[in-house]
Amino acid sequence: MMRLLCALVGLLWAAAAAAQDFSAVARLTDASVGRIFVDLPRGMRTGAGMVFGQGAGGRLLYLTNFHVVQNGGDIAVFFKNGDAISIYSGTVLAVSQEKDLAALSLDPEEIGTPSPPPLAIDTRRLAKGEAVVAIGYPAAADATMGRDMNIAAFETTLTGGSVSRVLNGSWRGASAELEIVQHTAPLSPGNSGGPLLDRCGRVIGVNTMIATDAAGIYLAASAGTIADFLAEAGLPMQTAGGSCGGEPASPAAAPPAATVTDGRVPIWMILGGTGAALALVMAAMAVAAGGRGGEPAAPRVALTLTIATGGSRQRCGIGRASLQRGVILGRGGAAEVAIDSPRVSREHLRLTLEGRRLMATDLGSTNGTMVDGRPLPPNQPRQVGEATVLVLGGEVEIRLRAGS
Repeated sequence: MMRLLCALVGLLWAAAAAAQDFSAVARLTDASVGRIFVDLPRGMRTGAGMVFGQGAGGRLLYLTNFHVVQNGGDIAVFFKNGDAISIYSGTVLAVSQEKDLAALSLDPEEIGTPSPPPLAIDTRRLAKGEAVVAIGYPAAADATMGRDMNIAAFETTLTGGSVSRVLNGSWRGASAELEIVQHTAPLSPGNSGGPLLDRCGRVIGVNTMIATDAAGIYLAASAGTIADFLAEAGLPMQTAGGSCGGEPASPAAAPPAATVTDGRVPIWMILGGTGAALALVMAAMAVAAGGRGGEPAAPRVALTLTIATGGSRQRCGIGRASLQRGVILGRGGAAEVAIDSPRVSREHLRLTLEGRRLMATDLGSTNGTMVDGRPLPPNQPRQVGEATVLVLGGEVEIRLRAGS
């Protein structure tokens, strides 16, 4: 009987959340939430984050989870506004593994939208049952786009729910106690780092973890935890004042202590796309340049080759449409990328973009091709990425980079 009552209460809460109209929240906040891609030694990691401030020279201050950027290399963040996209490169300014938060500085690379405005952070005490909104980029939604990424990959996903409770606890593997918001706005892999918002569009948390064997338990670092982190890092933030929908604006108060793992609920980070290839971001940049549904109106570099031979070094940019057709590297006149070396065959190597994978194929060259120190058998395509080093004929070294 008790289980039945609990189930009915849960259904009532879900129905109440579903009845909420969050379109105003989306209009206020959507442009300030950006999708982050982090380069890894093997593949790519993706998550979400938000702009919390602005710096000099067009730079933005961006907040996400530490586990999104952990052990990563190059960082790119994409913002969508209508049918336009802006791309920023990211530099980590401050991190807290205990709080699972990271602050980044974003430098503009390709700007097609107005500068995303900072979101205000509200550290008031939250009421159990008040409506909340989660915004992010669940990786499962990417599967609906088929093999090729399109502009929909940068459209946020919004889910609604309510505050279940506010507790003091710690993330799995950490010892520091912090304030955490448990809520019912559904999350999935790819939501990590995205904001938890009240119905006025103010930040009340950063979505961080989900429970894996209990439905409807989602966890966010609270606004108080965010404020503490930014203060410790010496970074400014925009704070909200007053109430939201008649709720009192009072300082955050510590609720009774508890731990995140009460009830032996396994907690997992909500990362998405950890196996994505270099081609994912190449496709993203092409979409950003060209808008919805096709190639850019003007050729845009999707991949840059840095070719070192002897004492010389050259760079060569290749467009996405050319990569989809296949680009030949070699010494002969038929090669789109000409390499002046007697060790390189006339048609030595072909690079091809197949869906989201960049493939390298040795075309039966005389002196062979090495991929990360291993021989590439003739006519057997192998996937490559930004961590890959190609060596043609034992002499010419080629490194790859997405974009120009």
